[in-house]
Amino acid sequence: MQVQPIAIAEDRSIAVPPGHIVRTGYVAVEQVTMACRERMTPGDVKGAYDRLLQLGGHQPWPAPRGHWQGDRFVVVDGRHQFVASLMLGLTHMLVAWVEADA
Repeated sequence: MQVQPIAIAEDRSIAVPPGHIVRTGYVAVEQVTMACRERMTPGDVKGAYDRLLQLGGHQPWPAPRGHWQGDRFVVVDGRHQFVASLMLGLTHMLVAWVEADA
């Protein structure tokens, strides 16, 4: 039997209206921008950095959420993880967004 690591829940809530679905996918970091560009505390960025470092090549869940603006993904919740991804030199990050069900 393989032992699975314990996951820690985060409060990355996402409101999904009726008739919509949540999509996830990997996005190249150069296609990502931040909705909120206010100051970030170094401790919060360090926490995101350490978490990504511990995960190795894996991506955490829940994924940062946002929306598409043309060919750019705008991160609404998860900017610390985005900055940490840049610091670690990651080329892609897992993200989530809501769209109308086709």
